[in-house]
Amino acid sequence: MSPGGHLVTTLAACGVTAALTESWPAVAGVAAGGFLIDVDHAIDYVLFEGQRDLRPGAFLRYYVEGRVKRVVLALHSYELFGLLAVLAWWNEWTPLWAYLAGAVLHLALDIAFNGEFVPGNIVAFYSFTYRARHRFRGPALLGRTRHAAAPEGFWRAFFRGAASTPVATPGDEALVTGRDRRVVD
Repeated sequence: MSPGGHLVTTLAACGVTAALTESWPAVAGVAAGGFLIDVDHAIDYVLFEGQRDLRPGAFLRYYVEGRVKRVVLALHSYELFGLLAVLAWWNEWTPLWAYLAGAVLHLALDIAFNGEFVPGNIVAFYSFTYRARHRFRGPALLGRTRHAAAPEGFWRAFFRGAASTPVATPGDEALVTGRDRRVVD
């Protein structure tokens, strides 16, 4: 899902949380889990991709255009969710439960909307162990997918996100001519 899509759904979830609980810590938890969870994309961009252009537009274009080489995304993982659920249960900490509610919403939307970018099992993709077994290599996890050029302007890219098309390999005439809709391995 696009960052803008996550922002809109998170704002709605925060509104519902505020109306139901009247708890600002719970609202903050939902906001962190629903939208701020994507900070791990920025961490990957700098630490694992080695990118130094920190302008928001350059960062967004890098992802929207599908140039990712390493996919660590530590915050987008079932394993972390499980650990946090144990901590929230153990400590009876409502803001952490709210964070998990927002994060589960975020991950469910990612699974629903990002399947076209992951040729394998989109559900397995959000397991840290699965990504680690693939050594966090973008091409191994994301396939050979070419994203369309980022839409002009930051806000358009922020709300629209990416579109993908499979990349044909030599000798794959069926994919090139459209006679076969299979994904290239």
